[in-house]
Amino acid sequence: MRKERIKGLIAGVVVALLITTTVPALAASVTSAIQVTYRNIRLVVDGRTITTQQEPFIFEGRTYVALRDVAEAFGAQARFNEITDTIEITSRQNTQPTPPQTQTPSVPAGAATNRNERPDNPTITRERAIEIAVAWLSANGITNARRDGGVSMDFERGRWVWEVEYQQGRQEWDFYICVMTGEVVHVDIDWD
Repeated sequence: MRKERIKGLIAGVVVALLITTTVPALAASVTSAIQVTYRNIRLVVDGRTITTQQEPFIFEGRTYVALRDVAEAFGAQARFNEITDTIEITSRQNTQPTPPQTQTPSVPAGAATNRNERPDNPTITRERAIEIAVAWLSANGITNARRDGGVSMDFERGRWVWEVEYQQGRQEWDFYICVMTGEVVHVDIDWD
């Protein structure tokens, strides 16, 4: 009877260890291998054959086509915002300017009251802004990007920022980093 209790206790500890060590690892990132079928599928829009960047494929009876290829075939632009995990599609029809806001937005930390108050001695140096951009890229698994152009100070979203650009292949990141706080105000991600 005592041996059965010890076996049960050991089994319980082993199961608890397996659950506590594997479940968090699985929750952090889920990757699975799937089997797909390629059959030289063509994309045809309004009678016009579209050359795709990624070959369409079939998985579990459904045909998958890269969203960027479809959006561009209809004259729209698709991009993935890595900060918000959002796919953003902009059609040519919706490129009109947005109407002005009726209420005054709150002023974020490090913000300037107007474009004419360019800081003479920003807290964040140009070099530190580059380090912040590289840290953001590294944290998102991007290690081979190269700086594309210079680093310039600009007035964006109600504050003075360092604009830092990086590129890897066809993907480009434009960072807007607050010159006073070092906060990444915005990252614009584009694909050529």
